[in-house]
Order: sequence, then C-alpha cells, then structure tokens
Amino acid sequence: MELGARLRAFAAFVRRGSFTGAAEDLHISQPAVSKHIADLERVLGAALIARRSRELTAAGEFLARHVLRAEAILAQAVRGIAALREPDSAMLSIRASGTPGTYLLPDVIARFQEAHPAIHIDFELATSAEVVKAVRTHRAEIGIAGGFVAAPEIDAEPLIEDEIIIVGARRHAGKRLTRDDLEALTWISREEGSATRVIADEAMADVGIQPRLRLALPSWESIKLAVRRGQGIAACSRFSVIEELEAGTLVMIPFLPWKVRRNFSIVRIRDAALTPPAEQFVSMLRERWSGTYSWPGASAKAKRRR
Repeated sequence: MELGARLRAFAAFVRRGSFTGAAEDLHISQPAVSKHIADLERVLGAALIARRSRELTAAGEFLARHVLRAEAILAQAVRGIAALREPDSAMLSIRASGTPGTYLLPDVIARFQEAHPAIHIDFELATSAEVVKAVRTHRAEIGIAGGFVAAPEIDAEPLIEDEIIIVGARRHAGKRLTRDDLEALTWISREEGSATRVIADEAMADVGIQPRLRLALPSWESIKLAVRRGQGIAACSRFSVIEELEAGTLVMIPFLPWKVRRNFSIVRIRDAALTPPAEQFVSMLRERWSGTYSWPGASAKAKRRR
C-alpha cells in the first residue's frame, strides 16, 4: 500500500508539474506529497526530482514513462469493467478542443446517441492542452485535439487534416493584401492555450507578420462575428468557416507564403482497451471524418472516406 501511494504521488507530480498541483489532484497535503516522493527516492536509491528546478532527473524521466502508463492502463481497465458490469448505465466521457468539438463532433455525437440512447454522454469543450490533461487524469476516456501531443501514456491517432486560413470581411474580397496591409489590421484569435492560436502565431512568425494590434475572444462564433463586422481578420480552421465562405459573408485572404496545415487527432490512453461505448464512438468518428476532406470548390481529387 505504501509503495502504491508513493507511486501515485509521483505520477500526480509528473502530470501537474508541481507538488501543489499533485496535492490538489490527490486531495492530500503538499507535505504529504513531498514525503511520499522522498520515501520513494529513498527506496529506489535515486533522486527523481531536482528540488530547485522541479524538473525530473534522468531516473525520474525513466520511472515516469512506466508509472504513468501503468496507472493509466489500470484506470482504463476499471472503467471498462464498470461498463461491462452495468451496460445500461454506461457513460462515455469525451473532451474536444474548440474547432473539432464545435464543427466535427456534434453530428457524430447525435448519431451515436440515437443508436445508443441508454449511454450517458459527458461531452465538454476545452483547449487542446486541457483535453490532453483530462485524458491523462482519467476524467475523459477519449479526446479530440489539434496540434502536437507528447506524453508517455498518451496515444494520438491522426483523424483528419485541417487547413488554417486567413479570413476577413466582405470588403477584402478580390484584394491582394501585402505584409504591411496585414500587419496594420487587428488580428482576432482565441485565448492562450488554443492550438489554433499557437499554430497561427508560429505561422505568422515564419512569414514575418508582426501584427500591431491583437484581440482575443472566447469562441469561434464571437471571432467570426467580429470579423464579419470588419473589426479585424482572423487565422482560423477552414472547417469553422465553411458556411460563411460559401455564403460570402467572410472571404479568404490569400497571402502567398501562408500555407498552414495541422491534424486533428483522437487522444486516448496508450495500449489500453477502450470501453465498448468508446470503441463504438471512435469507429463512428473514423467513418465520418477519417481521410482527406474535399473542401467546397476544391478539386474532385480530394475525397473523404465515409
């Protein structure tokens, strides 16, 4: 029992990156977390955490890869047994970042719920970082997020490629804006932690765009409304503006060096079997979106598998 408590304390520290965060996750005091980890270091005969920098040592990194995966697989096994024991009251917990959660998942969730009315779906939107955290802390069985995912117990399966484009109000239609023109406009984006914002900011740096004015808004709908009203431009997922581009309420702003792609991925515990509801949902998700999306007006070569 003591070894189990020590390993849980260490795993919580690795996930949260601090003794305080680990204590919050485990609902124990910070000194208790410190003591558990110190006792673990004494038993193993090796320092796991550099106390000044709070970074893992080489021994800590090695242990973390094993402990996090073992803990995650065990938690997934407990969840799976509960689903098998009480299939009529099973729950499927899903977390998704803003773009896939708003534009890709709703119709799949609706179809799944229609096919499995007895299953309770716990679905929330979050930033990509929060999606990964929810899966790592076993608050969600599966997540859908954009951007790079790196964690020893997490597997990220690419689902579909997304394109980040620059959009503006109708008055920009047919215009070729220069770098100076783009820098003079207000760039509207999501809050920090959004994968789209991170990717767009990196792309701007790569092509030498340095916006003079920035505005952060809490949702893509509010961003699109502000852009439609001429309050700025935005770099956003093409999935999020399909209808507006077709209707002409927003226009794509071409800028030759700008070519930004990313994947939306299914995030889950590595090497752990999904519960039957999650397996069925992921299968429906792949059927609906796996492959390459054929954008309206694009060449017929690009197809998506259904």
